Amino acid sequence: MFGHNSIVSISEINRIYPDQWVAITVEETDSDGFAVRGQILSHNEDERIVWTAVKLGEVEDPVYVFHTGRKKAA
Repeated sequence: MFGHNSIVSISEINRIYPDQWVAITVEETDSDGFAVRGQILSHNEDERIVWTAVKLGEVEDPVYVFHTGRKKAA
């Protein structure tokens, strides 16, 4: 969907990849230091796959891993 080096907003990621774990390199932050935009490294419904992809990569920029869905009731 996005080009290999596309910078995407967090809101766009939430819309495109619902209920998935996503890892991005942080390319832009807000005034409080929270990620606003980044380059997608990995996304999957399984959190372990995303963390494995992040651990295998050689990324120098800060990485933000988050879930795009709502918390599930226990």
